[in-house]
Amino acid sequence: MRLPWSGNPFGGWKTVLVFLAGGAITGAATGKALDFYCERVEQRLIQLERDRVARETRERERIETERIEREKQEIEKLEMEILERKRISREIALEEERKWYEEHGDDDFDYEDEDDEE
Repeated sequence: MRLPWSGNPFGGWKTVLVFLAGGAITGAATGKALDFYCERVEQRLIQLERDRVARETRERERIETERIEREKQEIEKLEMEILERKRISREIALEEERKWYEEHGDDDFDYEDEDDEE
């Protein structure tokens, strides 16, 4: 028995068609699976980016709010210091005025009137 080394080149066209069809189907299925997988990965990456941007935005807003709050507290502190200085200055002025009247003998100075004007 002898095996032929070369066969009929046109005799296996049905086999070629079956392999071509099988390859096309396999390629199409693989392509669809890869498209689906890549789309899912892309959607996940997009969602991760959105989450990161949202986190950074919240962090910036939190930092800005804290900065504004600190500035408000500093302004309030300065305003309180200014009011305290004015109060002390007023008390000093009243005390000096009282001493002046004591030295110059004016007993008609009414201390109550000064406090009512405020």
